[in-house]
Amino acid sequence: MLKAGSLSAGLCALLFMAGCASEPPPVPPAKLVPITTEVELLRLWSSRVGEVGRGRFEPLVTEEQVVVADRRGKVSSFSRDNGMRLWASELDVRLNSGVGGDDARVYVSDIDGTVHALDGRTGQLLWQSQASSEILVPVSAGYGSVLVRSTDGRIVALEPQDGSERWSVSNTPPALTLNGYSRPALLAGGVLVGLDDGRLLALNLDNGKLIWETVVSVPSGRSEVERLVDIDADIMLDDEGIYVANYQGKVARIEPRRGQIVWSNPVSTGAGIALNDDSLILVDDNDTVHRLDKQTGRILWSNETMPGRRLSPPSFTPAGDIVAGDVEGYVHVLDLSSGRSIGRTRLSEEPIKARPVTTRDAVVVQATDGLIAAYRFAR
Repeated sequence: MLKAGSLSAGLCALLFMAGCASEPPPVPPAKLVPITTEVELLRLWSSRVGEVGRGRFEPLVTEEQVVVADRRGKVSSFSRDNGMRLWASELDVRLNSGVGGDDARVYVSDIDGTVHALDGRTGQLLWQSQASSEILVPVSAGYGSVLVRSTDGRIVALEPQDGSERWSVSNTPPALTLNGYSRPALLAGGVLVGLDDGRLLALNLDNGKLIWETVVSVPSGRSEVERLVDIDADIMLDDEGIYVANYQGKVARIEPRRGQIVWSNPVSTGAGIALNDDSLILVDDNDTVHRLDKQTGRILWSNETMPGRRLSPPSFTPAGDIVAGDVEGYVHVLDLSSGRSIGRTRLSEEPIKARPVTTRDAVVVQATDGLIAAYRFAR
């Protein structure tokens, strides 16, 4: 799906009438074939909250709880261990995205661009802060900062205690971009922001000043659609590097100090990537799952059996295999060494768009209809 940056919906339509290539119709989901089950997904607990809204809704999983939100403004907390409801807060607003934060504070955003901060232990509203436009990705929190990314290209750092603005930077998005954004990625002293024009920025977390800038992909092509190079997949990082992927571009490893590209591989994705000690897992635009060597970027295997299933961003199970949801509410497990399907269960009849969240012994999955469940994996 496409979104307009500074253009109105009518002007976007005019662009397409003027000769802009449109997106091809979605590929029908591939029929699921029987598999040899090597991993059983055992449901530990489940619950239902309301349907999600327009932006990204995903569970916040902390040491003690799982916090989820729905579009009608209800934020609910469940025990991570047994799914018992700990608290619920009715905000009486329509939400656009959530949930970010930690055990101390959780954050959601409404359709008017207001960030709501709640006490992580009670659900009590602590403060509200108004952004410059709507917010379609969960707030990023950590290292004593709260980072908000709005659709007009503005990045704002807020104080966790009261929501006051610490600093802000603005970037003008292209006229036409994909309907999605990557979350700002926080690290000690800095924040990484992937932009819709294919650039990756490293900003100082204290003052927002630019540390370095790297062009992951340069827009090319004659039409606006052909020039889309959005960085919508969430940025991954470890002690060795930064890993980023974009649409109609590449997946790349970047050296953290100066932002130099160490390696790149021309694989396009808007879905997401996952990272472990030696591998990078990527779901490309054709719903092919790839495993890449983290050191070289070489593709080790590719699973092409799920075209059109619109897989969620992938995660790793506690045992190190790969887990992702799909458009029909199935949860898939792939073997890390070979990429073959080794487990499957169905949570819902509606899509699973949120990345499954891994804990030390389970994986938490949320579907768009509000069904949420924790699974344990048994071989």
